[in-house]
Amino acid sequence: MLTKKLIHCLLLLLLLTQMDCTAREQGINANNISVKELSATVLNHQQVHFKPLAHPPQALKETSGLALFNNQLWSINDSGDTPTLYGLSAELNTIEHKVTLSQATNKDWESLASDEEHLYIADCGNNSGARHQFTLYQVPWQSINEAKQHTIEPSLAIVFSYLNKPAQLKKYQHNFDCEAITLVNDTMWLFSKNWENNYTDLYHVPLSEGSQSIASQATYNINGLITAADYHPKTQQLALLGYSKNRLFGHAFVWLFDVRDNKVVTTTAQYYQLPLYAQWEGIVWQNDKQLIISTEQSPLSKVMIAQLTLSLNEPNKQPF
Repeated sequence: MLTKKLIHCLLLLLLLTQMDCTAREQGINANNISVKELSATVLNHQQVHFKPLAHPPQALKETSGLALFNNQLWSINDSGDTPTLYGLSAELNTIEHKVTLSQATNKDWESLASDEEHLYIADCGNNSGARHQFTLYQVPWQSINEAKQHTIEPSLAIVFSYLNKPAQLKKYQHNFDCEAITLVNDTMWLFSKNWENNYTDLYHVPLSEGSQSIASQATYNINGLITAADYHPKTQQLALLGYSKNRLFGHAFVWLFDVRDNKVVTTTAQYYQLPLYAQWEGIVWQNDKQLIISTEQSPLSKVMIAQLTLSLNEPNKQPF
């Protein structure tokens, strides 16, 4: 015969199980933020034209971010390189300018963002989960243009950390990695690379002096690993680049979102699967209809820059 204490324990276990099921059904993550489930317009290869453009030199074999200024494409390498910016030629196959940042380190540079006055470099990579602080460098475009082949100092270095990051994380099994930043209405948006759950978390980093502790603003079920982001201020459209966690039969993709009132609109999302699977890690809007993307060198592919041209006259709305 069951004792009262055992009965109470069983009832408590049942209650906790029901609460856990309810939380999962409602899409609640570890930060108590609702996970945004997405349905998307799945775009085909007639609606998005993929065009390889060039193979940059080996000096950019770890290319991990893109920015455009005065029609020149700039890029960076991730961990292992010096804190250097690379300005490509018009043909995208040679390096025209090389600018090194003093008072800066490249622990794991992963993403670029820009506006008309500044370039931002995010030292935010954290595949291992061992890092606790990250840096966002601000550099005036004027200084970059005047430097050309010389060394310059950042005008601002913002140090930030994740508010709810556990002290210990397992390599490639956590949600506190980041390879994607973009500037949205004077606020830096960071999108995490969630190895554990294949979602992405949106963080905001104020562009001000001092250390920042940032917390997730929203979580999106994008079903993959986000590696790059760029926002087009005129069209108010956000592009996220990434690839599936499954490398054996994997795929790369682009998500397109409208942004209204500083929020991502999930009801009008568009999804495109790239025809070539690779470690695509850089994205930038070339204009309101074209995107430039880049992949680093890997066993799957050479370092490459490609162009996506959007022609969205015949949407094919379906659940993703």
